[in-house]
Amino acid sequence: MKKFEYWLWLSKLKGLSNLQKNRLLIYFSDPEAAFFSDEKEFKEAAGFRNKKQLEKFKKSNSLEAVEQDIRRMEEEKIEYITIEDSSYPESLKEIYNPPIGLYLKGDASLLKAKPAIAIIGSRNASVSAMQYAKKFSQTISSMGLSIISGLAEGVDGSAHWGAIDEPGKTVAVLGTGIDICYPNFNEKLYLKVARQGLLVSEFNLGEKPLAFHFPLRNRIISGLANGVLVVEAGQKSGSMITVNYALDQGKNIYVIPGEINNPRWSGGNMLLKEGAKLVTEPKDILEDFIQKRYEPEVLKKCRLIDPEYRGITDLISKGFTTVDDLMRASGLSVSELNHKLTMMELDEIIAIRRGKITLNQ
Repeated sequence: MKKFEYWLWLSKLKGLSNLQKNRLLIYFSDPEAAFFSDEKEFKEAAGFRNKKQLEKFKKSNSLEAVEQDIRRMEEEKIEYITIEDSSYPESLKEIYNPPIGLYLKGDASLLKAKPAIAIIGSRNASVSAMQYAKKFSQTISSMGLSIISGLAEGVDGSAHWGAIDEPGKTVAVLGTGIDICYPNFNEKLYLKVARQGLLVSEFNLGEKPLAFHFPLRNRIISGLANGVLVVEAGQKSGSMITVNYALDQGKNIYVIPGEINNPRWSGGNMLLKEGAKLVTEPKDILEDFIQKRYEPEVLKKCRLIDPEYRGITDLISKGFTTVDDLMRASGLSVSELNHKLTMMELDEIIAIRRGKITLNQ
């Protein structure tokens, strides 16, 4: 057997939590040594708590299932990386109870693409929350940042679509095996992310969407991100679990404020009271990650003499003050125009209020 196959064997063992698998790696140094250990030593190292757990392990202790999965992975272009591989993100190694391995489908380079922003919120999201998620995702991804979310219905799906439509980079972390789309409602999005972004899961092929999977998934979402944007979340929601992981990991927390009497927004409003950064437009997040190479005034002058930027300022001065107006008049695509407007706004050349664009004096 190859070393890779022993890792898959360890990943597929039933009756063992990821934490116990990490303990086995510490005790035996690698899965191959664990595979060839005697039963007594293995049981002691794994710390089996009861007979039921031991029985699950014995039933799953098979190499045949590993070989079947490898054939499927080759057919469906699924990769598996271990915590020892160079492609495994350092940011995940640093979290509590890191996944011993990850299944990947899509552009594996996105796993380490930085900076990255996680956008999270309610599954039963309001229309405004989904609009905010998509708008922020589009603008942030247009500036080269990756968007990370959980492929759930509501805010997650809107965030992924925003990045895909830009087009930008997006990573979807699943609470199922990577071969399962959940919810079924997002099948089109699932396939799009597999082609244009990256699907990630620590769960083995065929694993169903069990309730305890999603809090575990959330630590990966926050672990891959440099910052977390909360769009709409109640106080006792999965989004708040992700935020708690992010706080433990030292990540930036951003919150779009919501109605004070609406329980859907109560989690985010509570985070604002506790010191999270209030954001009302994408530049509030981008300013923390985009490094300006020149002094602001020098950079501003460079923008103003650039023909394309100069053309946009001329159009604004002539009364073309909405994105639609400017797109028609300039001939630029939505992504090109949004990129330039964001840079001009960051450099305080323009101001955008309620959809209207004006030149700063």
